[in-house]
Amino acid sequence: MATDSTPTSNPQFNSQFDPRFQSIGTRLLLSYLVVMTAILGISGVSIYHLLARRLHQQLDNHLQRLAQTSARTLGVVRHEYEEHRDKRYGYDSNDPDLPENLSELMAKYRQEGIFDVPSDYPLPDAQGVEWFDDRRQLMIREGNLFPDWDISANVPEYGLTKHKSYVKSYAIPVYGDLNGKRPLIGYVRASESTAILEAELRRLRWGLGIGGLVALGLTAIGGTWLTRQSLKPVERSFDRLKQFTADASHELRSPLTAIKTSVAVMQSHPERIHPNDIKKVAAIASAADQMSELVEDLLLLARIDDTSMPESMELFPVPIDEIVEDALDRAAIAASQKEIVLHYPDASIENVEVCGNAGHLRRLFGNLIDNAVQYTPEGGTVTVSIQRQTASVVVSVVDTGIGIASEDLPRIFDRFWRADKARSRRQGGTGLGLSIACTIAHRYGGEITVSSQLGVGTQFRIKFPLASSYRESVRRFTTP
Repeated sequence: MATDSTPTSNPQFNSQFDPRFQSIGTRLLLSYLVVMTAILGISGVSIYHLLARRLHQQLDNHLQRLAQTSARTLGVVRHEYEEHRDKRYGYDSNDPDLPENLSELMAKYRQEGIFDVPSDYPLPDAQGVEWFDDRRQLMIREGNLFPDWDISANVPEYGLTKHKSYVKSYAIPVYGDLNGKRPLIGYVRASESTAILEAELRRLRWGLGIGGLVALGLTAIGGTWLTRQSLKPVERSFDRLKQFTADASHELRSPLTAIKTSVAVMQSHPERIHPNDIKKVAAIASAADQMSELVEDLLLLARIDDTSMPESMELFPVPIDEIVEDALDRAAIAASQKEIVLHYPDASIENVEVCGNAGHLRRLFGNLIDNAVQYTPEGGTVTVSIQRQTASVVVSVVDTGIGIASEDLPRIFDRFWRADKARSRRQGGTGLGLSIACTIAHRYGGEITVSSQLGVGTQFRIKFPLASSYRESVRRFTTP
């Protein structure tokens, strides 16, 4: 039936720290870690790409220098190559002893000492140079690494770089000088393996990754300490506020009791009251009752919030089905006055126990059922159901009342907050009923959610861990 839903958190039980501050601290720490992860991630990626680009640029520059140096010998290489292929000079093109590399092709030039050629300087491993004629036919090569792809048909004058399968090559066209013209005489391609470069980049990635994880670990440790330090003043202020609320509520009980007693005595002797003052005395009695209810609610919240009180540590198995039945019995009179049907389809469910304080749980379900009856129009229905699950129990309170606007759902558990429609429909009340219910649910390891639709109704779902599951989770959480 519901279209909008607002869940509340489920803080863990802790005997030393306020669960709400634990939740805030956890969110602050996670936010800090997310920001630091983003900063470290962006920094690491930027550093990696800058270094990778620089290394690739250095390799490109090296290949360009090697190709340009080798290009100066292309004319001689082509001449010697054509001599070896020309039968006029007595060579057989199918001769198995034909030169296979530049060193063999240019042997006679080294022997005669005419001029030095690049083959005088041995190429490193995983590197190679190839000389092509103007038809892109391979003439000769030097080195031990050569690409398995053909040279491109369109090599620009500034050269062409290609990277594939851990091999990077750089090819340039070579032009001659003939009567002011620049005819194409061939191509030179220099190649080198990128395996070593990729291995360096892989080590860099590992280093950045491990360094980032270490930095995040140290950030988490430092962030935990900083979060605790930053929350201490807030927690102290909150504790002082809770103490003030508890002290003020306690101190107000005595004068309120005196006022209520005096008013009761006056009302017990109506003949002593001036007729014009009867309504005033009744108003005083009503205000005193409402004030007493508010004080008791504040004291209850202060006791539940104070996790250091010994009584808050006393957790006993409580049959939740009996608690629900008691709350329904107390609401029966108010429901009958408005002709509201209280529907309890799970009356046969028994022995469903949760850990908690019976009085607190009775107040929780009493507030929810009373609230449902209060905001359900005459002739409506309030349905209370219990569903037992593997390790938990879910109690639902569904009414056919006026509903709650979606924009109001996130605030309905705030203390002293009531929507305008609810305030206009209900007389009295302190505005603490739902806040008390939410606080009690969280205090005993449960969660409470609400979904509602205007004009259709509202559903509250309260989920508690079963007694056995809750005791085990508390034992694990509190055992050092």
